Amino acid sequence: MRGLDFVRPSLKRTREDWSLLKKKYNKSATLRDVAEAADVDVSTVSRVLQNKGRVAADTRQRILDAAVRLGYQANPAARALKTSKASTILMVVPQIENPIFSSAIVSAEREARRIGYALVVAYDGGGMGGDIIRDISRSSMIEGVIIASFDADDQLRQTLASTNRPHVIINRILPGDQNCIAMDTYTAARDAVRYLIELGHRRIGHLAGRLGRFNGEMRRRGWSDALKHAGLDPESCLVAEAGYDPARVPDAVDALLAAGVTAIHAATLLTGAAAIARLHALGKHIPDDISVITLHDDLLARVVFPQVSTVALPTDEMGRIAVQRLVSLIEEDDPGSGGPLLLPPGNLIRRSSTAPTNSN
Repeated sequence: MRGLDFVRPSLKRTREDWSLLKKKYNKSATLRDVAEAADVDVSTVSRVLQNKGRVAADTRQRILDAAVRLGYQANPAARALKTSKASTILMVVPQIENPIFSSAIVSAEREARRIGYALVVAYDGGGMGGDIIRDISRSSMIEGVIIASFDADDQLRQTLASTNRPHVIINRILPGDQNCIAMDTYTAARDAVRYLIELGHRRIGHLAGRLGRFNGEMRRRGWSDALKHAGLDPESCLVAEAGYDPARVPDAVDALLAAGVTAIHAATLLTGAAAIARLHALGKHIPDDISVITLHDDLLARVVFPQVSTVALPTDEMGRIAVQRLVSLIEEDDPGSGGPLLLPPGNLIRRSSTAPTNSN
């Protein structure tokens, strides 16, 4: 039958085609399918997908490409049966509606699924984080906790002390805790305000987050230092605290307008969008009457009118790294490594909510 060889694909190609057919007919691709498509053994695929051990960069990429192409998804339930572990992570966030947390949740879920874990999300509405963690982490189904919290440092420490599960804190650095991943919002705020100064603005208001807390102070200092560097006075009347609650934004915006600001730097995208809504309600034209800039780039920044100038924040990276570090702690791969991690901000994104000032 050698004469028919020209119509037969290679064995490797046939196996990959079979894996693609399994995907087409809703039959999940397996580790073995990925291994055959990438021309490696199953153990190598397992190490790459669980982010363990050393694998050559080209081999790693070939495996990842094959996994994506075949639609491979790790099965936490099957892994639990095999290892007698639940392979489930709890993620607690204080705001579901906040784009920073929603994007972190999405990236964390994708990374958890990629390495064979399931992610359960709980909403800490009104300081219930301690109760949530105590109640859920008592269950054998939870192996570790990722927590974002607006609580004061001492209260957060009490919350973490209520569970014996490994944990990673996101969106803040808790002094004395090595398992923290945050974003450098000081630099992001400073860059945003510097841009307003370049546009000619001299009275720049800061719509603040929670002052006295990690992110609130980081962003206020970024605003203040940018003004000082330009020889401007960061007057106290130029700061209005709204926290992370859009309902508090109208009063804060009114206070900044009374102080004569020509531009507003909002500490969060959510409060920035609320500030734009308030300015519209007052009959202000943006950016002709007043410019608005914020932090974090998300869908919300592109659907409000006008679209919002902002500094991108690495929320996706924060969620992904949090899962990787927590799984490392759970599986005790290298529990002593790491330390607090501060992720640098992304680029300044110029949109139509900012313009040169018209004031003299």
